[in-house]
Amino acid sequence: MALSLDAAVSGMVQQQKNIEAIANNLANVNTTGYKRVKIHFQDILDSASVFAALTTGVVEQGEVSESAGVSTAAMTRDFAQGTLQPTGRQMDFAINGDGFFRVLLDDGSMAYTRSGIFLLDGDGKVTTASGELLEPPLQLPPRFRGLRIELDGEVSVIRDYTDAELADLGPFDPRDGVRVPVGQIELARFANPAGLEAIGNSRYRETPQSQPPITGTPGQEGLGAVFSGWLEASNVDIATEMTGLVMAKRGYQLNVVAFRTIEDMLTQANDVTV
Repeated sequence: MALSLDAAVSGMVQQQKNIEAIANNLANVNTTGYKRVKIHFQDILDSASVFAALTTGVVEQGEVSESAGVSTAAMTRDFAQGTLQPTGRQMDFAINGDGFFRVLLDDGSMAYTRSGIFLLDGDGKVTTASGELLEPPLQLPPRFRGLRIELDGEVSVIRDYTDAELADLGPFDPRDGVRVPVGQIELARFANPAGLEAIGNSRYRETPQSQPPITGTPGQEGLGAVFSGWLEASNVDIATEMTGLVMAKRGYQLNVVAFRTIEDMLTQANDVTV
């Protein structure tokens, strides 16, 4: 009977974890590039009966299959594409298709992100909102407009010149809109993106489970295209999460009822034996 109490407790604990994961998904419904987390459960077998079966080689009917509750099998991330939303801000980049932006962390290691909110540092280099440099480095001129990303990832701008610079250029007048290439965007993809390690700020790190990254230019090697003036929204679906929340709450309540019922039965059995 004590085993059934453990099973009910494990059910409450795991449903609590499920509710926490769903709450975190809902909290990030407006986080750019966020990918929803899902918990997968598995049953727990009675360790005593499993040990007896392994040591004696004898499996009594129903012995090994006796369950002692539930545990978390895995927490996975759904890397399905989020909706692309126009922002009109030329330093907002969105990936349409497979791939991640590569960013250089402070410790020199590489991280990967789908969040395309980029800024310029004091030297005109493109960085994330947290200050990590885009890799390969992309540096823009001090004054520019009309940033454009080609299908192959080439970045070009229309550079604006000061009066002094125009004087130095002589008869050549670039004010009519001469487009200048300034760099190249590269993306990375993984054979198993679900194996990436989340490190915060919508960034991920390579792991043995994810396998090494495959890098290349947008539109090649199975990589998606990059657009300026757009951002990828979170792939959290509110209706799905709310349905899951109701089911998790109901599962928690049922385990509470089961625990109290079993506790009452044990109390009554103890009174009878006394």
